[in-house]
Amino acid sequence: MLMSLRANHLCFAYPGEKLILDNLCFELVGGELHFVVGANGSGKSTLLQCLSRLLSPASGSIDSTTRVAYLPQTVSPSQDFSVWQVIELGARLGTDCDIDKLMLQLNIDHLACRRLSQLSGGERQRVLVASVLAEQPEFLLLDEPSSSLDIHHQVELFELLKTFCADGLGIAVVCHDWNIASRYADRISIVHDKKIMQSGKSQDVITASNLQHIFGNTVSVSQLNNFQVVVPAHE
Repeated sequence: MLMSLRANHLCFAYPGEKLILDNLCFELVGGELHFVVGANGSGKSTLLQCLSRLLSPASGSIDSTTRVAYLPQTVSPSQDFSVWQVIELGARLGTDCDIDKLMLQLNIDHLACRRLSQLSGGERQRVLVASVLAEQPEFLLLDEPSSSLDIHHQVELFELLKTFCADGLGIAVVCHDWNIASRYADRISIVHDKKIMQSGKSQDVITASNLQHIFGNTVSVSQLNNFQVVVPAHE
């Protein structure tokens, strides 16, 4: 039986503010690469924060006795560690992590002695992803991990994440690129109007009807090599 990380009837609001999430239900299953998509401000990042228990939900329940690692959109280390030190800090939370192998997998082995301040945005992002993978969690929550990466390194990253999923790791990814989600997701969940609007396979979720409901007539959906492709609508 596959393990899962679940949020049941989750509600969240910042003090004195309106609800961001309202009676939301979400499940991340071990072995799946699960993309969380939606419009800006829909609550995608908040959902991951709640799942990581960095935020306390106003109500609802989060059921998990498993190891969960979380990488937020923005990380500001208090010290200018070397790449090796950053990954080694993550490895301390796991067991028997092969740091050299992990760095090779993420194509950052040549950066081992560099300081974070000496890295490009894309290099830094890959190092941070390596640091949470080094924790060897059972579930991994990544908030826009590819935002600083060029298309080559985006492909490289998600191909790598798929290999970790094949070994049983459950990964939830917040992503604004619907086309990347269409290509790599085992499951996609749309966050809209404080809830999960729909969750399922890309061909069932990335539809003209759903996109029009969220974005109006500004985008359209077509097919390319059996994948859904989201493009700007013709005027």
